[in-house]
Amino acid sequence: MKKILYSVMALAIAAMTFTACEDVPEPYPTPTPGGGGGSSEVTYEGEGTLESPFTVADAINYAKSFGQNNSDQAVYIKGYITAITEQYTTNFGNATFVISDAKEGGNAFTFYRGLYLGNQRYSSGKTQIKEGDEVIIYGNVVNYRGNTPETVQNDAYLYSLNGVTEGGGGSDTPADAKGTGTLEDPFNAAAAIAYAKSVGSGESDKDVYIKGKVSSVSEQFGTQYGNATFYISDDGTANNAFCCFRILYLGNQKYTSGDLLQEGDEVIVCGRVTCYMGNTPETVQNKAYLYSLNGKTEGGGTPTPQPGGEVKTVTVADFNAAAESTDVWYQLTGTVKNLKDDDQYGNFDLEDATGSVYVYGLLSEKGGEKKKFQDLVAAKGIKDAR
Repeated sequence: MKKILYSVMALAIAAMTFTACEDVPEPYPTPTPGGGGGSSEVTYEGEGTLESPFTVADAINYAKSFGQNNSDQAVYIKGYITAITEQYTTNFGNATFVISDAKEGGNAFTFYRGLYLGNQRYSSGKTQIKEGDEVIIYGNVVNYRGNTPETVQNDAYLYSLNGVTEGGGGSDTPADAKGTGTLEDPFNAAAAIAYAKSVGSGESDKDVYIKGKVSSVSEQFGTQYGNATFYISDDGTANNAFCCFRILYLGNQKYTSGDLLQEGDEVIVCGRVTCYMGNTPETVQNKAYLYSLNGKTEGGGTPTPQPGGEVKTVTVADFNAAAESTDVWYQLTGTVKNLKDDDQYGNFDLEDATGSVYVYGLLSEKGGEKKKFQDLVAAKGIKDAR
């Protein structure tokens, strides 16, 4: 079957964008990254590894060794929660709390606006933290303004809570990156993470497709905002999960009704990606959408291949003479004829100086939104040229 990519009009879409991921205003600027060296005069009880985590005293000395710069290596730190400044909520998904080496307090290290178990935003139904909990945290640290040892905002997470992790969420072993980002060969979560990191804190210059299984849902689809935030990975666990941040529903539309997300659902998402603040790979807020949910797209069928490879601009005669192919898309320009006003499918003849071709069941797509060609005729002033 030969595929037609038919351009009749340019749809102008004005989109309002919002600042993505961490909406809580910072009470002070995030320190700039920088190197440093640990003092040779300091003795550490732990090694900063998962097998031998730093004590709180170790973490304080480690942070101070870098001056006011961020550490150059993330570390594991073990302690007891002695105070909670910001509890985990589904609104921002992070928390701020203080840990010490003893439940009674003493030396203090701040876990500042870090993510939840599995390096994910907190979602409803998860266990909350409380004073006295034994935790292991993981991330980069800084001695803010030279007097406050803490983790770097958005660059640390809760590895274990009273001995409980989430799906082995602290694994240092990355998954294999697979896919090219097209619908025919979508990124897996690991490839999406790598691509977002290569983009940096800006946003990608193209939409990409990402396939995976839902590992957790931070913000479920609802009619109030019409979007959702969730994580996907290759196997549906927290390992190597990619954040789909406030994305729209099937058909690139705000959610009004339909199936809600469940952990384990197989999805394909499409849109722009970013590495928010240089350390959080995710989709760009309101610039991505759920392309398919367990094989179901907006139209209720399985995903239909979209242009992702070669597109040829040809005459009608060239198109009629071309061999059957499922790998090549053709773009034709011509005059619409024999378009019936009552034809719900939008079928018509397309003519140019070289000949005529019958166009059957054409859909007009812009930014993922599909409408039958006939639906756009009146609005765009397209007329039959008979």
